[in-house]
Parts: sequence; structure tokens; C-alpha cells
Amino acid sequence: MRKLPNKISGLVGLLLIMKSAISIAQTSTFLPLQPEKLKYAQEVESEALAKKDTLLMAEAYYLYGKIHVAAHDYLKAKDYFMQSLRIMEKHRDLEKIGRLYLYLSELEILQARNTEALKYGRLAFSYFQRSGSPKRIAAGYHRMAAIYIVIYKSNVHDNLKKSLHDSVLYYCKRGERMAYELKDTMSIADASDRLGDFYRYQKSRRALNYYQIALKCYQVLGHKHNEALIMQKLATTHLAMSQPDKAYESAKEAETIYNKLSIRETQTEKEFAAFFEEYYRGKKDWQNAHKQLKILFDIERNQLLADRDGAVSRLAVEYETEKKEVQLKNQHNELELSKQIQQNQRRFLAALSILFLVATVATTVFYQLFRKNQRLSQQNATLVREQNHRVKNNLQLVSSLLSLQANRLTDEAAKTAVEESQLRIEVMAILQRKLYDGDQLAMVNMSEFIKELVGIALQSFGYEQTKVDYDMALSLLIAADPALRIGLIVNELVANACKYAFPKNPNPIFGIACTLQNQQLTLKVTDNGPGFQGVENRKNQTFGMRLIQIQVQQLKGTYRFKKEQGSIFEMECKV
Repeated sequence: MRKLPNKISGLVGLLLIMKSAISIAQTSTFLPLQPEKLKYAQEVESEALAKKDTLLMAEAYYLYGKIHVAAHDYLKAKDYFMQSLRIMEKHRDLEKIGRLYLYLSELEILQARNTEALKYGRLAFSYFQRSGSPKRIAAGYHRMAAIYIVIYKSNVHDNLKKSLHDSVLYYCKRGERMAYELKDTMSIADASDRLGDFYRYQKSRRALNYYQIALKCYQVLGHKHNEALIMQKLATTHLAMSQPDKAYESAKEAETIYNKLSIRETQTEKEFAAFFEEYYRGKKDWQNAHKQLKILFDIERNQLLADRDGAVSRLAVEYETEKKEVQLKNQHNELELSKQIQQNQRRFLAALSILFLVATVATTVFYQLFRKNQRLSQQNATLVREQNHRVKNNLQLVSSLLSLQANRLTDEAAKTAVEESQLRIEVMAILQRKLYDGDQLAMVNMSEFIKELVGIALQSFGYEQTKVDYDMALSLLIAADPALRIGLIVNELVANACKYAFPKNPNPIFGIACTLQNQQLTLKVTDNGPGFQGVENRKNQTFGMRLIQIQVQQLKGTYRFKKEQGSIFEMECKV
């Protein structure tokens, strides 16, 4: 009877713990860093270090800050902006100092810290006025208007409403006038957007007119993200004016545009959920209203889990204290930043050390080597760049450690189990490499992925000369999570074929077909072996068969084994 090999119980526990650790890491609300922009920022930083150009280093910090804002990692974003600000204040570049304060103000608004946002906004506006740049001054008016609108919306004291009303109107109108004088489409869109917000909170129909102006500007500029946000605001305004049908139409159009974008914003998704909850409640569609309310609750819960206001406040206090007490040298700032990055990496590796004791020793040795070579600036820069790739390389490190462990084992069953575990980890490593090296963000080319993992598996079992028939489109792209699960399934089937189908077969043949149509993925794996028997007997199922079942269940798919001139595995799932 043919069946997949049994695995030792300790390895089962190890893989389950690995899955749990990966799941915990995936709960982070941070988005992936934009690879192209990150690469450019790293190139600017390397050039700055080579030339010892502090202004160029300030630009690199500024670029890193913008990248982390897009990833919703506001703590690191503020840290980078502060590093850039330290350098720019020494060089008295008024326009760039104002630009940095503008981004700091935006960070505070994103975290609902209105007082801090207003402080940074006033500083940005002051520097822009002193720089004399009309375009920057207009941007300062838009920022001040946005801050006052947020404060105006959240303020409940009638005695302050009049004062805030005048401030909002003053900055909005001045910004609008300058935008039209400059004939700057983007600036006109910003001014109209601010005025639309202001009149929307006053429940005035004038909000619709201003939003329409902003919408046309963003459409001309091709800014799909801003177009979706304006459509969302139009929907909210229509709903407030008892026009539910128009509101729903605008909201669905906004949602369609937003879902096509590669970025995700928590606040935007909250506003979508809040709008649809209010709309369905007005329609007395309580079931859908409850669903939207649950979505809104989940988003807000995740926001609380990611809340790091205390850390951001500490960073701001440290900067103000440091600024008053002493002006540190630029090189010292760079080294301190490197230490902070290494400390963060060390905390992450310390958590992994609980799972992998051998990895702890390797990480400690690596860190000690880094500390010894820290005095040499070029080696320090090289190690910093290596640390940026540590997450990518962790899986490869685990695979190597398992290989070393397998070489030390004398028990053949344990050695086989460890080697098979190494193959599963190699599947994850291949996927990570494809994600890192590929042009598509969070998407995997299944043709390249499957061919590489099949080649490695065959080589591991000594069947690298085996004929493999592939039937896959060259541009078959799917998301990373289902790709990993499909890769684990294919790996198990290849290993199974190498053990039971090929040894007594003078002409082993292996085939893989994978197609995707209307989000329905079909996978077919064949070999010319004797076929599977007893795969549905749960009492005698091996770990490999159980692993295949678990992956198919996670994909919410169906599978079957057949015997037709060999062994056939077929699976269908949505991706």
C-alpha cells in the first residue's frame, strides 16, 4: 500500500509554532514599504555617505519619512523627518524646513493630535512666508485650513465656533485666491476640497459645488486616490441632504476606484464602513447595517492595537531636549540611527530565538561582529544594508540550520523528517525571494515559482534529470498567501513522487498544469507511478496528506486523487 511518510511529533509542533508566529506578524497594520521608492532612498543615502554630503543625507531621511508615512508606520516616519530637520535647520533652507514641518503636521492630523498639528502647521506656514515661494505659501494656507477644519469639526463649544469659523474661512479663501492666481490645478483642487469640507460640516449645499470642482481637477490630473476620496465626500454630503440614492451611487463609484488602488488607508476604509452603515440603517436594512457596523468595529480595534502615541510623544520630547542641550555631529546622528535600527532588529530576532535556539547563537555572533566593525564607516554602511534584508534571509537561515542538524542525525526517520521540513521551509524562502525580487507588489509569478520549487525538490531527492511537463501561463500571477499554500501542496506531491513513483520506474515522468480563469484556479499534478491508495482513511493518514488537506481547506477549495495510467491529483479553489 502506498502512503506518504509519517513525521515525528516534535516537527509537527515546530511547524505549528512557525505558523502561529507568522500569523502574529501578519496582524501588523503596517503596509509593505514601496520597493522602488525604498531603493531610490537607499541609493541617495549611499551617495550621501560616500560624498559625506549632509544635505544629501537630509534628503535621504526625508524620502525615508515619506515611505514610512505611506506604510502607516508614523513613529519611524517622524523619526526620519526629525533627522532631516536637524540638518536643514543648520543650513537654514527655509523652504525645505517648511516642507518638513508640513509633513510633521500631517502626521499629527493622522493621529488626531490637533494641538501638535496646529503647532507644526504654523511653523511650516511661517517658513513658507519667509521663503517667498508663492506655491509654498499657497500650500501653507491649505494646510492651516485643513487643520482648522478638523478642530472646527471636533469642537463642541459654541463660544469658540465663531472664532474657528473665521479662521477656517480666512485660510480657505486666501488659499483659493492664490491657487487661481498661480493657475495651479492641484492647488485649486486642494482649496476646493477644503471649502467643500467646511461647508459640508455646516450642512450647506455649497459643499457639493466645491467638491465637483475638486473632482474635475483630480480627474484632469489623473489622481485616482484623491478622486475616490472626493467621491466618498460627495456621497456623505448627499446622504446628509436626504438624497440616499445619489449618495449610494457616489459611494459605490468611490469604492470601485479605491479598490483598484494599491494603497490602503485605515481612515478611508472607516469612512466607507460608517457611510454604508448609516445608509443601510436609513433603508432599514438591519442585516447589512450590522455587517458594516462590525467592519467599522474591527477597523477601530486594529487601530487601537497599533496605537503608539506614547512612543511618538517620547520621540518628540527627546528631539526638543536634544535640540536645546547640544547639537550633535552629523556622523554621530547617523550612527545613533544605525544603533536604533539594530536594536529593533535584535528584538525581533530575540523573539525568534525562543523558537530556534540555534538561530539565537548565529544572530548573537552576527551582532557582535557588527559591533566590532562599527568603527569603520564603510563596513558599517554595508552591515546596515544587510540588516535591511534580514527578514528576507531569515527563512534561508532556518533552512541552513535544519540542514546542519540533519547532517548530525543518525536516526534515518528523524533525518528524513528534518530534510522534508527543510524542503517546506525552502518553499517559503523561494516565495519570499520572488516577492522581494519581483516587479509586482505582493504578487507571485506561479510559473516561475512552481518551476523553481519543483527543480529544488527533484534535486534534493536525486531526480534532477526527471522529465517534467509544465502547462502554465508565463504571466500567471496570484497573491502571496494562496501561492504559499499551493507551493506547499506541490512540494508534498513532488516529494511523494520521488519516494514512491520514481524508484522502480525506469522512465519517471512528472507533470504540472495550472490555470486561472475568472479567479478560479485549477491545479493538476500527475506522475506515472502506481497510484495512491487509502488517502481518505483519516486514521492512517500521514502528516504530508494532512498538510495537503489543511492547505486546501485554507484555500476553501476541493481536491481529489485519481488513478489513470498513474497518479493524478486535482484541486480547484478561488484566489
